[in-house]
Amino acid sequence: MAIHLWAAFAMHVLPLAQPSPWGPGMNPYFAKHDSGWYHSITRDGYGPPPAPGKESSHAFFPLYPMLARGLMLLTGLPPLWALTAVSWAAFIFALPLFGEECRVRLGSESARGPLPFLLLYPMAFFFAAAYTESLFFLLLLLAFRFVRTDHALAAVCVGVLLGLTRAPAAAVGPALALAYALGGHGLGARPGKRLLTSAALAVAPILGVLTYVLGIGWWKGEPGLFFRAMGAWAHRSTNPLHGAEGFLHEQVKLFSSGTLFEHPGAIAPLAHFTLFAVLAVIMLKRRRFADAAWTAGVLFLAILTGTTNGVPRYTLTIFPGIILLFELFERRPILRVAALALSTALLLIRAAFFVNWHFVS
Repeated sequence: MAIHLWAAFAMHVLPLAQPSPWGPGMNPYFAKHDSGWYHSITRDGYGPPPAPGKESSHAFFPLYPMLARGLMLLTGLPPLWALTAVSWAAFIFALPLFGEECRVRLGSESARGPLPFLLLYPMAFFFAAAYTESLFFLLLLLAFRFVRTDHALAAVCVGVLLGLTRAPAAAVGPALALAYALGGHGLGARPGKRLLTSAALAVAPILGVLTYVLGIGWWKGEPGLFFRAMGAWAHRSTNPLHGAEGFLHEQVKLFSSGTLFEHPGAIAPLAHFTLFAVLAVIMLKRRRFADAAWTAGVLFLAILTGTTNGVPRYTLTIFPGIILLFELFERRPILRVAALALSTALLLIRAAFFVNWHFVS
């Protein structure tokens, strides 16, 4: 509720407004930018392949908009409101699971500590947006909970659903496999069966990703449709060989072209990338190999695609990183207050820009 009050203030009081490309209309505050693509899928499904070089909805994965479509058909809600309702419902169900994860990792006394780091994370407003963050967060927590409680088949199924939600799910598979193999699960089973289970967990999210990537091309009669749709976004590379080159060029350009002087917020994706790279190293030092593999996988995907755009959003759902941030400040109350104050300020600034149609990745 507080973030929506802030959004109303930012839209109607702060001098940040830009004209809406969607025209006038009473839409949810946090339905902007990519929400339009999810809106079109929710309302109309996936259309025919686009003209060469034209952006299209085929680059967006189906689980989130299809859930919203079902809600829209059941209730009559407009598509953007149905998308927002799915996000809110997913986030509400995710919170108790996040609390359980904190209790398992930190004990009952410290279990509530990471919650402010989650809710005040600079990109936390995306949990209220017509984006995939809340659904992805819920599925992640479910997948790791099923691994922890030794329900491997359920974890595999949820892993596939993660892959049907968005492409960065591919980075989660190795973490699920390591969490199973190193967590002492399935010890009563034969070694071959444990190995097979670990392999299934590793590939489940990738299987979900490939199901959509290949399936949408087969369905629309163009095998490479997804890659062509992705390639229409100029800031992304669909060729892994060119991705690292583009990634480095993006960082050099950031510091050499005067961009930072004109738009200081442009440093945010690289800042989030650097923060979680440091956290991944700390995870390795603390022998949290599953967490480190997941974090490194997300960062590696940024390099493969050639851009840090989207990294701030993607790191929002890496809940072991959020928990680790709390751990690093747990016995440093002054630094903890300072860190949360800075995070809150960044959250308010980014949310204010986002609801006024400025691009926030």
